[in-house]
Amino acid sequence: MSILVTVVLFIIVFSILVLAHEFGHFIAAKRSGIKVEEFGIGFPPRIWGRKKGETLYSINAIPFGGFVKLFGMEGEGSPKAGAARTKRNLKNFSNRSMRVRAKVMVAGVFMNLVLAWVLLSVGFSFGMQPLLVSDDVFTAVDNKVVVLQEGAIVESVESGSPASEMGILSGDSIVRFEGDPVTTIEQIDEILANPVGQYVVARDGELFWTNLTQEDYDALSQSGEMTLGAVFKEFFYFPRVRIHEVDPASNAYKGGLRNSDVVIAINGAEIYYLPQFREVIEDLDEAVITVYRDGVRKDLLIDLDVEKRIIVSGVVKDKPAYNAGLEEGDIIVSVNGKFIIESSDFVAYVGEHKDEVLGLSIQRGDESIFKEVKSEDGKLGVYLSELYSGEYSGFSVYNVDQFTSVVEIKNEQYPFYTAPFYALSETWRMTKLTGVFFVDFLKDFVQTGEVSENVAGPVGIAKMTGVFAREGLIPLFRFIALLSISLAVLNILPFPALDGGKLLFIFIEFVVGRKVPMKWENYIHLFGYLLIVALIFAVTYRDILTWVTA
Repeated sequence: MSILVTVVLFIIVFSILVLAHEFGHFIAAKRSGIKVEEFGIGFPPRIWGRKKGETLYSINAIPFGGFVKLFGMEGEGSPKAGAARTKRNLKNFSNRSMRVRAKVMVAGVFMNLVLAWVLLSVGFSFGMQPLLVSDDVFTAVDNKVVVLQEGAIVESVESGSPASEMGILSGDSIVRFEGDPVTTIEQIDEILANPVGQYVVARDGELFWTNLTQEDYDALSQSGEMTLGAVFKEFFYFPRVRIHEVDPASNAYKGGLRNSDVVIAINGAEIYYLPQFREVIEDLDEAVITVYRDGVRKDLLIDLDVEKRIIVSGVVKDKPAYNAGLEEGDIIVSVNGKFIIESSDFVAYVGEHKDEVLGLSIQRGDESIFKEVKSEDGKLGVYLSELYSGEYSGFSVYNVDQFTSVVEIKNEQYPFYTAPFYALSETWRMTKLTGVFFVDFLKDFVQTGEVSENVAGPVGIAKMTGVFAREGLIPLFRFIALLSISLAVLNILPFPALDGGKLLFIFIEFVVGRKVPMKWENYIHLFGYLLIVALIFAVTYRDILTWVTA
């Protein structure tokens, strides 16, 4: 999609959001008898205008949203103290009751929520991917709404590319490259940049080996710069439980369990964290454990019985633990002779003895070793995990972040007569989540002075508009609904120049019993407006740099 088309789409989307907001103010003011001097599409200079009744309806040259001008909004035409409440005075916004003024201010936010509800109702009627946040992912995976697959999954292969010549197909998983397991995003980036080497590829539960030589790569690259020619599905790190060690003489080993297997499910129930693993197996004598190993899932019938210890799941370079020689996979047996089986107790102990040299008894494989380490302000620089060991079945497990691909996100679809109810619930849910996001953003911004990468300005939103438009009308509707909710939540914040800021002045009037002088209120709103513009420019500048360097 060209930049021009993306810009036009963004202008249309932005205008819909702002006009819906301003239309809320317009309707509320009209119904309250307040004079609406102008309802404009776009911003001046004016191209066309027509007056109907008291209101001038205009189309303006700058095609970004629109505006509503209410009589008395800025203090003009305000009656003098003691003036009679004439019909003309009641048309003045500033002369109306606090309840009426508050209703007009809230109406814009309400219309943005209504727009989101309507769009989501349409989306759920035709079938739409759910709006997921991090807390929803596990439920969605459990319900099979989100389908995950371990490893780097190929989404598409370019004809005539190295990937195509090696026989790699859509749906294949790149398991190993040059003998190393592909387990990180950095490895994928390296493969895409320099694809020459030997590959182990998983397809339909089977593995095959393929190779790209330098000669083959050079021959394919004669017409220009050539990369792997494969597009991967979206991938991320997902919490799972990994087998640490299996006793070769145990029933678990005989059942097929091996070191470094990643536990996906127990008796069909997805497993993410150690407490969940513990809870699921607690009352079981045996279970079918689904594991991931070298690109393939396997179902294994295993005897179960567990005990708990602490394992080092990661070591931070150049920190005390690293300098003392601790390694990932080390089992912490005791500290200063004290046996500890909970990682939280270990962290607390280190914090309480931060000025002391700690003696750690470590089990590393079959070897028992001793390390001395002094914390750095109560921290050793290690990641810890509980290690559950099968006392009788002969295996142990700990938590890891497993490299995982999103294979599919299924649509949610409901009959047209129930879709609005689901949409209403979804609108309320996303409104609450957006409110929490904005509050957290403001806290971080005040504390650090930095804008979170999760915040997008006009350029970032325009880019995302183009992405969702390419996916189809329903994904675009879902995106517009989310933007409309964001605009509603943003506007209700008690910040000068926003609707919430104007509501704040009405609340102050309610508390003290008289209005803040209009002159000072306008100055404060102007200051707030300038701050918002400055923030928008800062975010836009960052978005432009990101877009240009992407």
